[in-house]
Amino acid sequence: MVAASSLMRLAVLAASATVTAASVPASDIEGSCSAGGTCMPGQPTSGEHLLIQTRVNRSSAEVGSHVLGYPSDGEIKAQGLWCQVEEPPSSWNLKTCPFGKAAQKTRVKVLTYNLFWWNLFNQKGGSGRSAGKLIAESAGREGYDLMGFQECDDRWRVLADAKAEGLQGDWDAVDGGRAIALMYRKDRFTLLGSGKQDVGEDSQLQYYGKRSAQWVHLKHTDGTKVFFINHHGPLPVSSGGGCTGSATALNIMKVIARHAHKGDAIILMGDFNAEPKSSRIQELDKRLDHVYAGTCMGGVDHIYSNCGDGAVEKQNLGKGAGQHGSDHDALSVTFKFR
Repeated sequence: MVAASSLMRLAVLAASATVTAASVPASDIEGSCSAGGTCMPGQPTSGEHLLIQTRVNRSSAEVGSHVLGYPSDGEIKAQGLWCQVEEPPSSWNLKTCPFGKAAQKTRVKVLTYNLFWWNLFNQKGGSGRSAGKLIAESAGREGYDLMGFQECDDRWRVLADAKAEGLQGDWDAVDGGRAIALMYRKDRFTLLGSGKQDVGEDSQLQYYGKRSAQWVHLKHTDGTKVFFINHHGPLPVSSGGGCTGSATALNIMKVIARHAHKGDAIILMGDFNAEPKSSRIQELDKRLDHVYAGTCMGGVDHIYSNCGDGAVEKQNLGKGAGQHGSDHDALSVTFKFR
């Protein structure tokens, strides 16, 4: 297995090259599991513990700029496990917003939504485009800019349903593997880089596989740069130790610190399968502004940023807009940057 630091050195040398640590066939990528742990037929049966593709795609303009960097105090979390990660100094965080408050002008509206795919789509047939209706109806006049989905087996169907219900804009939908996906407005953002990496793993007490984070680095039409990262966390809910607890949180922070750039607005979102009391969330709370949390299942859906003060609107949108919905609440936050 190639170390992440080696992958980044190769990416710098190759400019726009794609670096692959290990490839997982589509049939082996884990499918939809609820936060309660229910998985339906069609999930992978191999049980193989394979690293999902670690992919870094960068434009030539991206290579010469400066990433934030991940410091270490010499201690190791989850030592001896594949997910082991250096612990940063206790005071290290990414809570400093690079933009001044006086001139806020860049509006970015985001959505995170666990789609409960095996039930809402596989069993209920989408329930009359329930998720798509929720997305379109909550978008508002100016619409969404960024959306992150968990338990999402077909990102294009989700986008098509939302568009059929009135969602506006020119969108790209990026597959993150392991049933996560993100979408961004192509008419508002240029893609500078993207990647995905495993950051945690379910406990053997409730095991479905490894858990990843996917990211995109984007440039808004007004020049504002955004690092957007989507995650679906390990089970059991709020479990700690091994590759389920604070090691997952630190691996997420390491991905951000090694790929986000100075001057970026950072937005992290997803179904973390972790309540506020969990070691995962307590660790993340030290490192980023905790902007918003849901209430479903004790509050396992979260949105973080380095610009928490820029969050001007927060909404819990409910589970869907049809007869049936997800088992999670969709969350929306509107930011204003610069």
